[in-house]
Amino acid sequence: MAAAPINGQGRLILLRHGQGSLGSEDYDRLSESGREQSRLLGQRLGAELEQGWPAWSGSLRRHRQTLNALPARAEAHIDPDLNEYRVAELMKNALAQAVQLQLEVPPEQAFADPVAFLQTFLDWFPTVLEQWQSGRLVDADNGTWLDFRRRVLAPIRQWRSQLQAGRDIVVISSAGVISTLVAELLREDESWQRSLNVSLYNASWTELQLQECGQWRVLRLNCVQHLAPRGLITLA
Repeated sequence: MAAAPINGQGRLILLRHGQGSLGSEDYDRLSESGREQSRLLGQRLGAELEQGWPAWSGSLRRHRQTLNALPARAEAHIDPDLNEYRVAELMKNALAQAVQLQLEVPPEQAFADPVAFLQTFLDWFPTVLEQWQSGRLVDADNGTWLDFRRRVLAPIRQWRSQLQAGRDIVVISSAGVISTLVAELLREDESWQRSLNVSLYNASWTELQLQECGQWRVLRLNCVQHLAPRGLITLA
């Protein structure tokens, strides 16, 4: 159950995009299930929020497709700072450096059928992410973890003044971005961030509120009540 909001304080509502097209040549587009998840997410927003809230979204196609399924908003900001790192490139570089990093890697057939082996990748990815965060895994495509973290956190300053004025803000992005934001605002460590990263459901609702003391509190975390009745809870 969600905690009750504090009067006068805006809410930061972080929404993961609907399911992408895992196993296809182009993951960065919503699947049929992802489109339905986004529609249900939009229904829930319409029921809970008054009109006139600003929305922020990454510029990836799956972000914008999810944004377009949401009800009318005051304005929409498309911000590439909220784009996800390239998961496929991280894993490719981890494989190339597996010997020097002393990594155990998934079986070869897992890479040929990522849908069937999704749990295998979800179990393995936190190890890859830890190597990148520590600086041991070199990834020219994504740059450094510190650079990723810095750009993801950049919009917080703009959000803070609106939240303090009592405005709700909706953000549509990906699991890596959302888990990084939540870990930073709640002052959790990277291990906690990695755990949340691989457990955030598609079209999930995470909601934080900035208190008068400057601390953040959780009102919802990875909530999928709007998806459960339709059996549309997915992780990738």
